[in-house]
Amino acid sequence: MDISQPTLANFLQHLRTENQPFILRRDAAPPQWSDEALHRSNYDQNPELYALLAVAETVQPWQRVRMLFQLLQRSRKGMSNEVRCTVERVTDLLLAVLHPDQVLTAFLALRRVRANHKHTTRAILKYILNHPQFEDMASSRRPTVVDCLEHALGKNVARACAKMLSEEVTANEAYLRRNLLRFVRDAQWVKLVLPFVYKQGTRQTGNGQYQQAHQQYIEKIEQHQERPKTVTATNRGDIAATLVHLYRGGRSAQLEQAVEGYVDEAASGLPRFAGKVALVLDASASTRSYGEREYCALAQSIALQRVLEKRCANLQVHTVGGSGYLPLPEGNTDLATALLDALEGEPDVVAIVTDGYENVYPGDLERVVASLPNAGVQTPVVLCHSKFTPSDDLSLRRPAENLPQLECWHQDDFEDILLSLFLMADGNGASKCLREFLLEKLYKVEKEVAPWTTIN
Repeated sequence: MDISQPTLANFLQHLRTENQPFILRRDAAPPQWSDEALHRSNYDQNPELYALLAVAETVQPWQRVRMLFQLLQRSRKGMSNEVRCTVERVTDLLLAVLHPDQVLTAFLALRRVRANHKHTTRAILKYILNHPQFEDMASSRRPTVVDCLEHALGKNVARACAKMLSEEVTANEAYLRRNLLRFVRDAQWVKLVLPFVYKQGTRQTGNGQYQQAHQQYIEKIEQHQERPKTVTATNRGDIAATLVHLYRGGRSAQLEQAVEGYVDEAASGLPRFAGKVALVLDASASTRSYGEREYCALAQSIALQRVLEKRCANLQVHTVGGSGYLPLPEGNTDLATALLDALEGEPDVVAIVTDGYENVYPGDLERVVASLPNAGVQTPVVLCHSKFTPSDDLSLRRPAENLPQLECWHQDDFEDILLSLFLMADGNGASKCLREFLLEKLYKVEKEVAPWTTIN
């Protein structure tokens, strides 16, 4: 089924901004999560793409918990082998990067809703029995571990296996292999630890080490460097920093060459789009700013433009104000006219990159946007705020409240910007480009980590 691109773009934004806990009460009630319908509908439309969105940067932890629960709860009947393989790979990665207490919460929720698919059983057993701190988890969360194992294996089977291991009954090795040990990487270790879960061995004291097991993996999936606490003109990304030097110091062949190198480096790890994108670039006088912020907003806007040129097959730039490849900020900010010019080219999506100050007919952009549906224009339009710091006050810098709003102040924001823009585009090309990008991202993360859950 074709997926609605604006809906998927909104869903990605939801994953990045909402982090309400996935609540599981003590009264055996099903899990409580207000966005269940949103997750379910996006999974139904495209299970593979739904799963891959978990690999995107800045997705909130509790949203990843919801996605893990959804992937394990739902049947995989009718999936192609390729889609099934992708979903399995993402599941393994989520099990590795999520906090173990969050994973156990998802497992208990699966028990509450009685989800017992084969892939559900396999995921629970692989995770618990192969956890690098299985002994500590069994000690610290014994009742939960028991509930999860008995849901996966069945109460009678789980208890029979524990009893056989505690009594060292070798005659039933085939039974253990068929029901338990085939999910295990280190069978001897499990044979020693599992009886403790059922209090059939020496009582163990947990120290919470199992809670740290995910840390090395989550650091791999969120790979961008720590953002600076004190923002300056030169620590908002290499592209913008070099452009600021060019603006403030004049033309330099070395700096221009450096910009091209930084653009190539930044663009190489970002998604590619085969469709047509229109960029309204605000280079009006207000983008110059002043003091330590001088040229900074414009430099970040141009940095985004240069990256888009590398990743879009067809990018049309409509500059407001300044002119030239490195436009000097000048002139008024007439965003509405530039938007109408951009729409004439029938792009798949229009991005308005601006500092947010509209000084020609204030409110004109908002009125034009409101009139577009009545004129038969369905092209998605998004406003991208170019900021100096993440805490900039935008209360007076929102020229069109009726447009989707994106923000960027650092070069590391470009991945989120490009993903959102491409997802807002019409047609199947956006889904294809997103799938290819996230599959490559998944592959890179898998190369750097070897989660304990990836056992056949």
